[in-house]
Formats: sequence, C-alpha cells, structure tokens
Amino acid sequence: MQQNKLQKALEKLLPGTTTLLGTKPVSGGCISEGARATVRDSNGEVRHYFVKRNGTNFLRNFQCERNGLAAIQASGAVMVPSPIAVGVHDDQAWLILEWIEHGEKGTDFFTEFGKQLAELHRCTRSTGAGWEEDNYLGATIQSNSPMPHWVEFFAQHRIEAQLKLAVDHHRLPERVIDSLEEIIQRMDRILAGSESDTSLLHGDLWSGNYLADERGNPVLIDPAVYRGNREAEFGMLKLFGGCPDTFYEAYDRTYPLAAGWERRNRVYILYHLLNHLNLFGSGYLSDCEKMAARILSESS
Repeated sequence: MQQNKLQKALEKLLPGTTTLLGTKPVSGGCISEGARATVRDSNGEVRHYFVKRNGTNFLRNFQCERNGLAAIQASGAVMVPSPIAVGVHDDQAWLILEWIEHGEKGTDFFTEFGKQLAELHRCTRSTGAGWEEDNYLGATIQSNSPMPHWVEFFAQHRIEAQLKLAVDHHRLPERVIDSLEEIIQRMDRILAGSESDTSLLHGDLWSGNYLADERGNPVLIDPAVYRGNREAEFGMLKLFGGCPDTFYEAYDRTYPLAAGWERRNRVYILYHLLNHLNLFGSGYLSDCEKMAARILSESS
C-alpha cells in the first residue's frame, strides 16, 4: 500500500491526522488489500488503524461492513473493531477500522466466545427476518428485504437466490436444480421445530472471522449481518473451522438451542456451500449435491 496515497486518504477521511509514521501489510484477506497504519494525530498522539483498500466499485461493500460492525458493537455482547471511517479517495475505496492487536486463544477462549455469541443472539432477540439494507456474503450480494417469517425469508432470499445465481452461471446440472427446488418447497418441514424469533447474526462466522485480542478476548470481524434464526449462525462454523465442544456447551448453557438444531443446520451449511459454488466454481458441486440429498432424505 503506497504511503503517499494512504497519507492523502487518511487526511481526507480522518480530519486531524497529520503524519503517517509507517505501514505494515496485513495478510489474510482474499478480496481487499489490508495494512496496519501508524499515525500521529494533531495532538501528537500515536494511533494504529487497520486500513482496507479496494476499487471504487467496492465502496458499498465497505459501507455494509462498517454498518454491520456498528450493529454488533451496539449490542455490547461481543467485541468488534470500531469502524472509524469509510470513503473514496484517488479512485480507491477505503475502510478504516480500529486496530486490534492479536493475541493467543487461551484455554478459556472458546468458553467465553460461546457465552458472548449466545448473549449477542439473546439480547437482540426479536421477530421478523432481514435487514435494513442488502449486503455481501464474500463478494456475493446478500438480499435482506425484510419478511415477517424466517422460513419464507430463508427459502426465498437464501436458497432460492443462490439457486438462481448458480443457474444463471450454468453451475448446476438438472438433477441438482430439481433437488434444490424440492428443498425450497419443503422448507417448512426441514426447519420444523426451530424458534420463530430471530436475532442479529454475524452472518459469515467461520474460523477466519473471529480472533483473540492481546488479552485473549474474542473479537468478531468481517460480518454479513442480518436478522435471522440463530441456528443459521452455525452453518459456516460447521462447514469451515468448527469450534470445539466447549464453545457449543457454553453457548447452550447461556441460551439453549431447540432440539434438532444440528439436523436443521444442514440446510444452513447448504446455503454457504452454494455461495462457495457460485464464488469459486465446480469444486463445490459434489458437496452441494450430497448435502441436498441428505436434507431431502431426512425430510421425507
């Protein structure tokens, strides 16, 4: 990340920032360029920020990330990096966040993480599904048009939306299309037994989107928030980088899940598999087909 461009962007987006002292590239993101920026402000204080940069067409994605972080932060249940600024400078979109110093996940990390995630879901509990804006799951637009009932919302705005995208890009054979259409029709049966209430969800929770700060506290990053059934939160966790049993035990002690949630969770895993199929191609087709077949078998 060129320091002169970053200096000018910081001057525009952070009034009072006077001197960029240095930058350090941050790896791990597959879409945007990231760096830690160390600055001295007009009061002489040294501050650190996490800065993301992408093309101007990525501005909306950054705005949604900022809004999602702010929503989770407002719950007071779990830590996120504070969103500082977002905007455009020099034909680039920029997102500036609080810098979180990374630490080690201690022996109690996943117990505390389970408690805090359960508290996020419990303290934001309400009714109705969706969000005030569409946002992004990775690079995929995630439709969040509000609906009163979760089952219909998930069938229409999650599975059907991914199915349409896959069909448009010729990623699915007819047999899998038929299976997904059947799942959409059976969604009431597939999700039978789940709660009708919804909660604020991180929406893209996997091992790459949580970390420990320097004190070992859980921190959530890169959300794709919306209001949904809290069981959907575990789709990505079960698909990639599942947490140890202590996490689920702590969650369940804090805010118990309804019986049968692990069976219902398979359709939430399917949503993320379909998104990966649409983002990354045919390598995910077999997993999508197998999961769809299992869901249909269990709901027959």
